[in-house]
Amino acid sequence: MKCAGRRVTVVGAARSGVAAANVLVARGASVTLVDREAGRPRPPRLSGGVQFWSGTDDVPAADLVVLSPGVTEQSPVRALARTRAPEVIGEVELFWRLCPSEPFVVAVTGTDGKSTVTTMLGAVWARAERGHWVGGNLGTPLCELLDAGAPPPYVLAEISAFQLTTCALFRPRVAVVTNIADDHLDYHGTFERYQAAKRRVWAAMRAGDVLVLNADDPHITLWSLPTNVTVRRFSLRDPSADGYVDGEWLWIRRAGAVERWIHRARLPLRGVHNVANALAAGLAASAAGIDLGLVADALGAYRALPHRIETVAVVDEVEWVDDSKATNPHASSAALRAFSRPVVLLAGGAHKGAALAQWSALVREKCRGVVVFGRDRAALRDALSGATQVEAVETLAEAVEVAASLARPGDVALLSPACASLDAYRSYAERGADFASLVRDRDRARAR
Repeated sequence: MKCAGRRVTVVGAARSGVAAANVLVARGASVTLVDREAGRPRPPRLSGGVQFWSGTDDVPAADLVVLSPGVTEQSPVRALARTRAPEVIGEVELFWRLCPSEPFVVAVTGTDGKSTVTTMLGAVWARAERGHWVGGNLGTPLCELLDAGAPPPYVLAEISAFQLTTCALFRPRVAVVTNIADDHLDYHGTFERYQAAKRRVWAAMRAGDVLVLNADDPHITLWSLPTNVTVRRFSLRDPSADGYVDGEWLWIRRAGAVERWIHRARLPLRGVHNVANALAAGLAASAAGIDLGLVADALGAYRALPHRIETVAVVDEVEWVDDSKATNPHASSAALRAFSRPVVLLAGGAHKGAALAQWSALVREKCRGVVVFGRDRAALRDALSGATQVEAVETLAEAVEVAASLARPGDVALLSPACASLDAYRSYAERGADFASLVRDRDRARAR
């Protein structure tokens, strides 16, 4: 892709926007970075050659517009961008077009489990001693790779639906779709548009590429699949799948033969959803030619990412668990299923429009009590009408205190909010860190 002499507008001054602007100006483009936040200071990592405007929704006319993934499908800014440039792409697509050669990309998408599967693959590639990079939606924008020259041979990337809406030529050699659930309706407008965005992950894949799908997912099973790629499926219950569970063993099918792969007891993460994540990682790594014994060793040593069913403390025989990453009902349900003991659930924040009926039915089944908090606590309280004891409070700090009063020895006090954090926190990680601090402070105060 030629950059020299082209005018480019980059919309959104978060990390991916800054990375895109920097890589473009370094290649000779005339770049303007715009951000709607009034008074936003110039990003410290932004190249001096980039013009920066804050406090505007305008999109200066250009030869190319690069959109932040934060610009929703329904946003008038996205519509305006299409009138201001002949082409509108995103940072992931930009990375692909600027790569000096095509790296072997493993792209992981889905509603939940993306980060876990991506970092599982990172652990596998590290164990295999193959040159690789892990990032994308996980934290480090793909365009930052280009600052250091040519990318490594393998790029293991978490890719969100937000990013896929602006991809056209981006080509994974292996793509994984972990699952699909009712989420991000505030961004996409409809559940079908959200699913359509996820399906774009294979838009540029070719013969010989491998698509790994969840055979148990009721939405994915209805998709029309590409015919030009190899499709491999994983399942927790179907022995005809390419990766499946039978008894206490995980099995992988290769070249028509079935191989007993790894015992469930070797997987350190809680929850049957993490068994599915391990199967997805196994199929993806196998598609890249990595020995399954080595994959098993890597997954056996893998440890959970922060804020994903992470034990914070055990206080008076109550286990306090941080699952702040569960920003939708589907993820919160997976956490609830991970425990056989009674649960006191802390849930709340900014509801993103997902249906609550299935989640609320599981809450009734698994929970001794529920404390709802945050902006949309009333909606959650109404959805849980008729459930076991439900208390509504304003803040997470209050929720911790009420949960402590409801929990009994042997219970789990679980922060698994089923909502985004942005009503009160900058991120799910900040919310989880606050929860851990509140629990530990309460434990220290009780001990004095």
